[in-house]
Amino acid sequence: MKRSVMMIAALAFLLALFTPLTSAHANWSQDAAQDPKAEEAAVYKQWYDANQTATASKSPADYRSAMGLAKAYLDKYPTGQYASYLKDKWIPQVLGFLFNEELKKKNTAGMIEIANEALAVSPDNLDYLYLLSVNIRANELFANPPNFSHAAEATDYTQRAIRLIEAGKKPAVVQQWKQNEALAYLYQTLAIIEEKNKSTDKALEYHAKAATLEPTNPAHFLACGRLHQDKYLKAVEKYQAVPEADKTAPEPKPEVKAALEDVNRTADAVIDCWARFLGMTATKNDFGPVRDQVLKALGDLYKYRHPESPDGLQKLIEHYRSGATTPPPTPAATTKPGDGASSTNTAAPPTSTNVAATNKTTAAPGAATAAAPEKKPAKAPARGTRKRRN
Repeated sequence: MKRSVMMIAALAFLLALFTPLTSAHANWSQDAAQDPKAEEAAVYKQWYDANQTATASKSPADYRSAMGLAKAYLDKYPTGQYASYLKDKWIPQVLGFLFNEELKKKNTAGMIEIANEALAVSPDNLDYLYLLSVNIRANELFANPPNFSHAAEATDYTQRAIRLIEAGKKPAVVQQWKQNEALAYLYQTLAIIEEKNKSTDKALEYHAKAATLEPTNPAHFLACGRLHQDKYLKAVEKYQAVPEADKTAPEPKPEVKAALEDVNRTADAVIDCWARFLGMTATKNDFGPVRDQVLKALGDLYKYRHPESPDGLQKLIEHYRSGATTPPPTPAATTKPGDGASSTNTAAPPTSTNVAATNKTTAAPGAATAAAPEKKPAKAPARGTRKRRN
């Protein structure tokens, strides 16, 4: 997936445009005080004049001023003559414009503030949910250094977007929509956040979902191996703390057996994930020196688990290079409790499996760019603001 990071397509404006009837300003306030309709028209005209200024300037500040006046009108006249237009058309369109401006500036706090206002009215607006998730990830989670200050919001928006997409919806702002790739990207985002939260099992669960949806993306298997590696190293540390006499006892204690089984189980998980990664990147490597680190670490680990099969790792890599998605039948590993490792393998579990984390990630599926507002606004509501004549 080598497409540009998703940006919002501007939500087109339907800005008010009409010529009010002429009359003397001197009588406006007096008439408005005497006539409820004229009073409403006066409040509306305040918004109208501010909107005209914003239309001419295209300034976010001017549109924010007009937004305040539109809300003032709605607070006072929730069922007024212009309420439907302002509430259902003008405000959503201007919120889209303001969101777009914050997105251009990569201002996450500004995007969240505006989007939350729109989502309060329309909680299932997938455009906002998807774009918030994508842009918080791109601008913060994968910044250098990473910034997780909005991780909680990203989790919320991402989970809500996943639910809607899995129900069959798709964001209007995405071109060339591919549902499985988009879902894999979103699950990967959740995995990144859970890893930061030290929730390794939850992160692995999300990476597994991403890999199922997008089995040809090696990034999922690199991350899978790295997370299993963390679990493996913890298991090794626990096993190394066992007294040597207990490790080499003719019949090891149940807890010693369990500790070594944990080492072996997590080692096998690392081997499978990283062999997939190496197979998928054998011809085209987009991960630079990280691939060499994986190859070295995996060589040591495979030798520990399969000392009787020196060419087994290369065969496993070739198996996945061919496009296979399931492990091949392999001889049982020889590492077992009883004499430190096994009757054929006396080496201790290797601890040199650390692989540098990488910010290599896939771009958000689809492509969209921020567009300018329409140059020709549509007409305002059919009935304009009227001033009373003398």
